[in-house]
Amino acid sequence: MRVAVYVKPMSKETRLFSEPDGTFTMRVTAPPTKGKANREIVKWISKKLGKPSSQVRIIAGFHLNQKIIEISEMDETEFLKILGI
Repeated sequence: MRVAVYVKPMSKETRLFSEPDGTFTMRVTAPPTKGKANREIVKWISKKLGKPSSQVRIIAGFHLNQKIIEISEMDETEFLKILGI
């Protein structure tokens, strides 16, 4: 499954939530330098989903706020249910 996420670095807490228009926003505490925010995104999502980090990867938007994240062996319904969205 692939999901588009708008990322807001340097936030108070790391959290993923759904906007009213159906898009996803993720706030991360890490700064957007040297890949720190990207690593935090992968680590946080993999931990929440109970998957190894090798199954969660950013495939587009490495240097942008808009990212595309690919999660192996998961569908959207399961993704939303696990995250409580």
